[in-house]
Amino acid sequence: MSINVVRPLLLAVACAWGSSICAEPASAQAAPKQEADPFAAVLFPPELIMQHARAIRLDDQQRVTITRYIEQLQARVVAMQWQLAEQVQALRETLARSRVDQDRAIDQLNRVLSTEKDIKQAHLEILIRIKNVLRPEQQSELARLRDTAAERGDLEPQREP
Repeated sequence: MSINVVRPLLLAVACAWGSSICAEPASAQAAPKQEADPFAAVLFPPELIMQHARAIRLDDQQRVTITRYIEQLQARVVAMQWQLAEQVQALRETLARSRVDQDRAIDQLNRVLSTEKDIKQAHLEILIRIKNVLRPEQQSELARLRDTAAERGDLEPQREP
């Protein structure tokens, strides 16, 4: 089960929980708007690097290192995704009962959130390692290519010919 499947369930739980506590006073300030990915402007996804490998003059050793990092991430995250799927299912079953054991549900939610945190941390660690493999001029060129694609409104950066 992917994170995209888990999020709606967690959102429903959070909304139900938040609205049941109390309504926010009308004078309270709205939460600041958060960008979709606050790290996108400073980190480089592997897909972007692969798309522009020639343009940034990615060398063979960098390619091997980045590939190894991605393989390590995949091996690590697959196990956590299975664990997450089981935890979400257990939480769903607890919430589906006619009388919900609140302590049990909160404990299960905490396990789900902890596993999600571990998955996100693993992704961030890999992105940091990948960035550290790139030379400063490669990072600058990737940022320029990404920003140019964003200005054009491209969903995907243009691939190298």
